Amino acid sequence: MESTLPQEAVESESSQEPAPSTFPENTMFSIRGIEEVDARKLAHNLGSCLRELGRIIDVSNLDGVTIAYDYDEALAELDRGYETAFVLTRTTDVGTGVAMTPSVLRDGNLKSHILMHAHVANMILSDDEEQFKMALHTIAHECAHVEITAAYDTCFPGELLRATHPTLLHAYHEQVFSACWDEYAATRIAGTIGYDPMPGYEETFVAVLGQVDEKVAELVRGFSGGTAEETDTFVGAIFGAYGNLAKFACYFLGTLASSGRKGDPGERITAELADSWFRPYFFKIENSCSDLFEEFGKWPDKAGFETIGDIVEEIVEDQVMRIWREDDGRYSIFVHHDQVNS
Repeated sequence: MESTLPQEAVESESSQEPAPSTFPENTMFSIRGIEEVDARKLAHNLGSCLRELGRIIDVSNLDGVTIAYDYDEALAELDRGYETAFVLTRTTDVGTGVAMTPSVLRDGNLKSHILMHAHVANMILSDDEEQFKMALHTIAHECAHVEITAAYDTCFPGELLRATHPTLLHAYHEQVFSACWDEYAATRIAGTIGYDPMPGYEETFVAVLGQVDEKVAELVRGFSGGTAEETDTFVGAIFGAYGNLAKFACYFLGTLASSGRKGDPGERITAELADSWFRPYFFKIENSCSDLFEEFGKWPDKAGFETIGDIVEEIVEDQVMRIWREDDGRYSIFVHHDQVNS
């Protein structure tokens, strides 16, 4: 069954304790696939965690929380408040996504909605300390996304979900810098709340770094020119591959910065990067994200964000193809991948 409960309906005596929390007390919890009594218990415990996390992370722009065993359906069915053909889907290429905090529009205002797989959410009730810590960290990470999205919307109102991209290349840029910045900032804010995610992020980054060259080579082998639509698909996939690498680097780099270790990725990553073409870009991305974080919520313009997109385009041009832009938004490419990697 699905239960939708106002948080105030599941409060206990703890709610009477004054706390300087940013957690909205009228937050709605949608609990799918869990019986009513268990749903109320879970909503209460999640509410308690969110209230405490709201003391150190600004979650005032939280729209609601959805917990579901049918997580994929919950993502697809989320009311985002506007017409779109885009369907939210979890990450499956490297690991499996279990939580997401997409933006939604409510009465014209941008909000953030947390969705989480019920298996993970239920760990907040576990007597197993490690499971509890993992769930707590996951919730903290999603709370960080609420704060990050609100800060961006404050500086650049009317853009997220409401503005169109002037060109397709601009859309690729924004997708890249948004994913990279969001995960850097979220991991830096969440830090080691609950548990230390650094080993997992390190492992994932190493895996993606080891796979990206062959993934790109496969994309190049499958591209033979053709129509403008085929070219757009190819260019988007190349930006996606390198953007994915940059994003997983940012998960690691944000956690690194939260531990006061900026510029010191440790022995394993140092060794992995030693002979890698990605090494200079790794540190460029680190510096760009760090500079953005120092101005968190006070950005005068989007130059710092665009820099991240520029870094990924630099990778694309160095590793795969030259890109020429036309004044009318069209572009042309010359693929040099075979010459560079011969």
